[in-house]
Amino acid sequence: MDRKKFLLFFIIAFIFNMAASFAHPVTPTLIVERNLDSSMFGVALAAMMTMYFLFSPLWGRLCGYLPTKKILMICCVGYAAGQIIFGLAHSEASVVGGRMFAGIFAGGVYTAMANYVVNLSGTDGGNRGQNLVILTTIQSVGSACGFFTGGMLGIISVETAFLSQVGVLLMCGLLWTVFCTDDTPYKAKPDTALRIQDVNPFSAILSAKQFMTPLLALVCVITAVSAIGQNSYEQCFNYYIKDQYGMTSAYNGIFKAVIALLTLFLNSTVSLYLQRKTDINQTFLYILVTCCVLISLVLFDPPQFLFIAVYIVYSSVMVLRLPLLQMMAAAQSDSSTSNAVMGFYQSMNSLGGIFGALFAGLIYARGAQLPFILAFAAFVLSACAGFLYRKEYRKTASGQTD
Repeated sequence: MDRKKFLLFFIIAFIFNMAASFAHPVTPTLIVERNLDSSMFGVALAAMMTMYFLFSPLWGRLCGYLPTKKILMICCVGYAAGQIIFGLAHSEASVVGGRMFAGIFAGGVYTAMANYVVNLSGTDGGNRGQNLVILTTIQSVGSACGFFTGGMLGIISVETAFLSQVGVLLMCGLLWTVFCTDDTPYKAKPDTALRIQDVNPFSAILSAKQFMTPLLALVCVITAVSAIGQNSYEQCFNYYIKDQYGMTSAYNGIFKAVIALLTLFLNSTVSLYLQRKTDINQTFLYILVTCCVLISLVLFDPPQFLFIAVYIVYSSVMVLRLPLLQMMAAAQSDSSTSNAVMGFYQSMNSLGGIFGALFAGLIYARGAQLPFILAFAAFVLSACAGFLYRKEYRKTASGQTD
């Protein structure tokens, strides 16, 4: 694989992840300015994540039949169209409809990016792991930078942030088409032609039984449950600082810029250390436990400065789990199943996002602290599943050694 073209892929991925976050810091403002129900901050994202969940396995399977760069182009165009609907929305129904349409294609982009990296990294597990860490770092730092940029654009107007987002998304689809390598020679060709039933998202999900293992099942459980915690905390925080503290989108953007710097530092030090010097199948658990401890600090109505500081540190630490879980999932696949496995992994991440965002939105009106309690409970449960995974992994590794 030409390293220069891999570098171009990562640069475009960074720009895409920036654009994908332009609308997030202005969404609370959109809800308030257009007199929409406060639950929309969670319900709308849950609608989008539902489409992620349903269609990510389908996009994963399609990556086996089509060049991944074509999937990226199609999904960027669809994502942009969905955001146009969302940005023009003046009712709860149109907000949900726009987010659902965007979600069909947004999940495809993230699935395709992971598949592209896995396919072109070859069979070297170390090389694949390093590239997945780079991709996850790019996603996290790009998202944080996008929050900052979107927050600044939101000072002009909500519409400015959405128009900028749509333009950059379309540009990324075009750039990927022009500069990405056709990964067809690097992946196993499916034995059968694409059938009508393969287009059914539920069929794609049910096909997981063909590659599922006990360890992969536990990885998916950890991924889904921790995603509940992540999205409950994230979505509530964004709305909370607007609703409770009266902070503008600019503050949200500034917080994300700080998170971007801290994330870049932790991923280039702690994440690479865990990958190279430890067995990530065991040390990933430390990340989940740390998240539990951090979230516990905001459960008892702390001072504003502590509330914000904990969020910044937690957001940076939480990101460390993503490349580790991706690598653990990828390790349970081979060349013939990697596309499907990564699609299913992305789907589980989305499934957790559905419940995290939805419940956060619905319970916020009953108590502003309740979504944070939900996030804490979710990370405690994911840590418990992590202990089960480590126990099963040690048993499996011991059996292989014997």
